Amino acid sequence: MTTTMHSYRGYVFTIEFDPDPPGYIVDFPDLPDIITSGPTLSEAFAHACEALDSYLETLEKFGQPAPPPQHRLILQSVGSS
Repeated sequence: MTTTMHSYRGYVFTIEFDPDPPGYIVDFPDLPDIITSGPTLSEAFAHACEALDSYLETLEKFGQPAPPPQHRLILQSVGSS
């Protein structure tokens, strides 16, 4: 399986390819209540962003604080020697 890491609105999430449908599964380690997927990587990414937006808007609507992100995406450049 192939896994990619992403960040949106300060929250890290992974998108993992699964050969069985739906294809790409999204996981937010800081927000286990968010469950989404997509048939392509780009659709899974879009669904992840939409799901996070909806989740945070719902928390705000009910006067609940958003949990602080615990994970960070760190980019490291790899130079050739």
